[in-house]
This record gives sequence, C-alpha cells and structure tokens, in this order.
Amino acid sequence: MYTSFIGKKFLALWNERMGKNLTAREFFDEVMFPVFFNDERHFLHVHNSPFFQRPSKKDMETGLPEAEVRRLKLHERIETDVPHGGIYVGYAAREITETTSGQLTNMPTKPSSEDSSEMLLSPLTAKFSPMPVSKEEMYASWIGQGLAVGIIGGLCWLFSEAELLWKAFEGWKVYRKTLEQTPHLKGCQIETWNGQWLAHRLNGGDENDFKIEPERKVNPKTGEVYWAIPTIQWTKLLLTLCRNFPNRVMTVYAYNLSQTNTTLGFINFYLPEVYRMYELRDQLFVDRKQAGLTNEEIEALEPYFSFSTACQRLGAIGLRAIEPDSLRDYIPKKDDKCKNFNLSKKEDYNRFNLYKLWICAMINRKEVLDLAKDLAEILLQFEQAGGDRGKTKDERLSEQVRTSTNLRVFADRLSEVVEQAARIPDFSKEKLTKIRSVVHEAVGMPTDHFPLFIALLRFEYAYYKAFSN
Repeated sequence: MYTSFIGKKFLALWNERMGKNLTAREFFDEVMFPVFFNDERHFLHVHNSPFFQRPSKKDMETGLPEAEVRRLKLHERIETDVPHGGIYVGYAAREITETTSGQLTNMPTKPSSEDSSEMLLSPLTAKFSPMPVSKEEMYASWIGQGLAVGIIGGLCWLFSEAELLWKAFEGWKVYRKTLEQTPHLKGCQIETWNGQWLAHRLNGGDENDFKIEPERKVNPKTGEVYWAIPTIQWTKLLLTLCRNFPNRVMTVYAYNLSQTNTTLGFINFYLPEVYRMYELRDQLFVDRKQAGLTNEEIEALEPYFSFSTACQRLGAIGLRAIEPDSLRDYIPKKDDKCKNFNLSKKEDYNRFNLYKLWICAMINRKEVLDLAKDLAEILLQFEQAGGDRGKTKDERLSEQVRTSTNLRVFADRLSEVVEQAARIPDFSKEKLTKIRSVVHEAVGMPTDHFPLFIALLRFEYAYYKAFSN
C-alpha cells in the first residue's frame, strides 16, 4: 500500500533529521502512539483495529491502562494475524466475502503441499490469502495514514514531498494540544486537521496564529451536540500549493478508506498552470478603480467540479479543473437566459473579478483580453451614439453580440454593428477596424475558448457600464 511507502519515506526523513535509527515499530511506540492514541480521543480511525474495538474484560484484567492494552493488542495481531485492513492501514479486508477484499488472492503465496493447479480451478473451495507483507510495512502504513490530508468529498491526498510531510508531522502535537483545550471537539480527524494545518503553514502561519473555527454538529441518533474541524475545500489547498511550488508538477495519491475503500490513484497536479492566476492578477487589476483580489479571496474559489469528478473527466488537475462554480450561469446558452452582474454589490464584484481572472488565465493571450476590453467599450459607445431614435435598436443589437452562442451568430451580429456604426458621423474608422480584428481573432481561437471569450466580453461590458461615469 502507498500508505506504507509514504510511512517509510517519512521515517527515513525523521531518522535523518533527528539523528536516530528507529524502525517503524519503534517510531510507532515512541513517537506516534503517545500523541495519537494515549488518550480517549484518538487521532486516527482504523476500522477493525484494536483502537477501534473495546478491549475484552480478560485483556483489561492485566491492570494496564486501556490505551496500553490496545497498543499491545495491535503488536500481537501484527505478529500473529494475517495482514488485513485492521492492522495494515489501507489494505484488504480479512475475508473474500467482505466489501474491501480486492487484494486477496487464491494464488499460492508460499510453497504448499496442496495441488495449486486444482486450487486455482476451484475458486469456491480455494483458500484465499493476502499477498505477503512484512511487519515493518504494516507499522509504516500507520505512519503514512497519519500524514494523509483530508479534503471535501471524503477523499485523502498523500504527498511524497519531504517538506510537506514534515509540515504535516509538525502539526501532530498542535492537534493534540487543540483537543486538550477544546473539550467537545471530535477526535479521529487527523486527516482533516492535516489539510487545515498544511494550508496554514504554507501561507506562512505557525502554531501561535493558527485559529480554526469548529463546526457545530448534532448526532442524529443520540441528539448529542459536538464540534468538528471543518474539512478544507480541495481548491483552497491546491491554490496554496501552487503559490509555494509555482514551477512544480506534483503527483499525488488520492483515495478514501472506509467500509468500501476507494482509490482514484496517482493524479498529476499541474501547479504552474494554476499559478498563472496569480501571475495575471496584478496585470489585470493595475488600472482598476478598486483593488484586485487578495490571496485569500482567490483561495475562496468554490469549484464547479468536485475533486473526484475533475479527476474522472479531466484525468489530471490543472487550471480547467478549478473552474469557478456558477460561472456557466453567465455564459450564453441556446434558449436559456444568462445572468448579469450587479457590480454595486461587493460580493458580486469579487465574484466578477474571480471569474474574469480564471477566464483570462485559461485563454492566456493578452491580445484576446485586450480585444474583449476594446469591444466592450465600443459596444457601449455604439449604444450611446445612436441617439434617442436608434438607441433601443442599437442596445438590442449590442446585447445580441454579447449573448452569441456560436461564432457564426457572433460574426453576423458584429457585421450588423459595423454596418450601423459606419452611418454614425462620430464613430471612428479605427473602432470599425478593431471590430474586424475581434472577428478575425475569434475565428482563430480554439472552440472551447469562444464561450469563455463571450463571458469575458460580458464581464468587461458590465464593468464599463457600471464605472463609465
């Protein structure tokens, strides 16, 4: 399991930095157990593990503390039991009939006196067994899962970058301190904690200024009120990562461990592509009357895709994967009216800037951005230059340009604008030439960029109309 790989990688890093040579079992006993499990509120929920199940009365007759009994029981099971998800985090269930049994096999894993060919031909009577796993790998899987990062959607990310693993590890003691200081805070949220803590550390924060607002929850069965750490939105963490690693493509392992394990596999994060939003931000808003977006406002982007949907549809995570939610409401569609912005509201204005920033980063051609600005200004001037008699007609034609659903309609309506504008005495030939340049550029752009260009045109038009005075 990849949890073991990450656990062993981090253990090597920890030994190097601390000048020690602990095994995975020794690290579990000396470093992990005291902070993770030596309290009634554990850090980690591992189904069917000794830390998930109450010790028996017989086990408690030893007189040892309950946490110590559970630790010893884990050691006993790892020594004597076959590998399964209760002692090897992320691995298969014990029995082939259980839901998470994909890593069980009826292929012989060691010499056997039985006729292996007959066993393979008789799956109903065959003895299923897990693939051979070392005890060190089992302990390492606990370390690896303790470094997993939880995101909205119930999924976890595992990073292999040493700096990220170390930062997550630094948060362990802070989580324990937070649990001690917050009596009703739910335990078993280390993955969720890691996401919030990692984002905070990557933004330059530390233990002293880390403030988290727990969410109030109610147990539907008992009615008991408790508090839980909110799960981080995946786009917030991605945007934070891209600012810290703007030139790196990361490969992240995405999965979920529950009664039925889910694996999305290894997903590439194209951080330079996402970072383009930050590179363009200052260029786009330098001439605006109001300030541009802050890092926090960009990180607050709510995505159209869930993380799992983005992976399934796109295969990798880049700029397209973080399309802002509700942006499509402002893109014209056949037989469907699209929304307009009210830029007098701060909330709408911030959303307007965020949508525009993402579109500009997607198109990534300054010439196109400039043409959208120019055309928006020209259309507004065209409406105003028509006079009282032609104003309504010109406004309608301008709107038809801004609600074009395909290139042909767009070009036809702009041709009508050119024809009408040419009859206006004060309408310069330079503006007519600019309109032709827009059509020429639109014809050459990728098909999937055209709706984004129309949305950008609408945004620029809304801006000029709101602030022209």
